[in-house]
Amino acid sequence: MKQLLRSLIHRLGFEPLHYTDDEFLQAILKTYNELRLSPDKKQHYSLSLLHIASLYHLKQSLQLNKIDLLIDVGANRGQFALDARRTGYKGEIISFEPIAAHQEYLNILAAKDNKWKILPYALGEKCSELMLNVYKDDSFSSFYAVNELAQNSFGNMVELDHVELVKIHTIDEVAESLGITSNRRVFLKTDTQGHDAEVLRGGQQTLNYVLGILTEATVKPLYDECATFEDLSKQLLSMGFVYGGMFPISYIPDTLELIELDCYFTRKAEIEVS
Repeated sequence: MKQLLRSLIHRLGFEPLHYTDDEFLQAILKTYNELRLSPDKKQHYSLSLLHIASLYHLKQSLQLNKIDLLIDVGANRGQFALDARRTGYKGEIISFEPIAAHQEYLNILAAKDNKWKILPYALGEKCSELMLNVYKDDSFSSFYAVNELAQNSFGNMVELDHVELVKIHTIDEVAESLGITSNRRVFLKTDTQGHDAEVLRGGQQTLNYVLGILTEATVKPLYDECATFEDLSKQLLSMGFVYGGMFPISYIPDTLELIELDCYFTRKAEIEVS
């Protein structure tokens, strides 16, 4: 009977699948269905699959390091925090997001999650106030102006929409009051569109007990005067971190030249494997 049903389903153009509550298998199936319906979007293929791979790497890092506190710098609309929850992470999340419109949205999300706190300011190297450029596609919003490469590659997505004056604190300044202390098992994610080096410099003390880091890094800068992949790597390697994983997240559409990637850093193993 099963064989008969399977044969009938195949003739109708469908494939029966066993149900799974595994988030990653569900994500793979969802991606399969999306890509099946858009076979000409070749770049979408690789980036979709790489995002799933990055999520699985995040899951492994959180589990292996027994993380109980995520610091989410540059939360945008909460994508990283929600992804962390999808990996099965149930610990505390502290998200920093200076854009006013995003704060309102994040507060609605966090109201359903009693272990998720939203803070309405940016992090940097020192306490100050800066003007933040909010672009048409606000995922590009930055303290830095976009350059010619960004304009040529992304067009009206990087047109300036408005500017907001935002407060900046340092991780070290706010850490104790937020319970970010040495007895916690901390993972730091920073995605600030070119400002990540400053975030790290403002957390010299706190970073001593951070066990893992995810930072967006660029090999072809989209902003004037922002730190590159090489800059961030040098900075973090000097602090005792080592490379954990790298997953491309954007390319120049016409050439597939890599622009940005998600870079995972972890603590060096106590015993080297030869």
